[in-house]
Amino acid sequence: MKTVCEFCKTEYNLERAPNTAVKCAVCGHVWVPHRRGLSKSMMKFIAALCAFIAAAIFSLVVIVNFSGVKKNQPLITKIDNKNIHMVMDENGNNRIFVSGDITNTTDDIYGLPNIIIISYDTHDNVLSRQTFMPPATLLEGKTTTTFNYMLSVDPTNVKRLSVELKGTK
Repeated sequence: MKTVCEFCKTEYNLERAPNTAVKCAVCGHVWVPHRRGLSKSMMKFIAALCAFIAAAIFSLVVIVNFSGVKKNQPLITKIDNKNIHMVMDENGNNRIFVSGDITNTTDDIYGLPNIIIISYDTHDNVLSRQTFMPPATLLEGKTTTTFNYMLSVDPTNVKRLSVELKGTK
């Protein structure tokens, strides 16, 4: 253990921390050496152990969050048949007009991701996936917002539609 006389600043190397006061051999000053905490090597070991534990916890969180376990979705989308209409665009082509709702089921504010409307044929083959920006960027807790979109897909073969929020599958 290294200690220094508080009066004349003479340095001493002791094998271990004494339990009593010590006397400086140069000036005669008496003081009680402060016991140091942990040695540098012990501090390095504890720091390395903490880093290892933090890395293990981080890895566990990543594995749990991306393991395919479906979490409760705070945002719910809904369209039904009464919200789907045939309209004619400016070029005289028939198009599908879709109206639906996005509901925030929590008390928290959520940012709204892009909306994906998927059209299917009679054999459940995907005809198109069209992505749209949401009508708002944020949705307050326990509220609903309505979206309206005209699809560019030819409605002739469309038998079913579904709606998803991008990234919340």
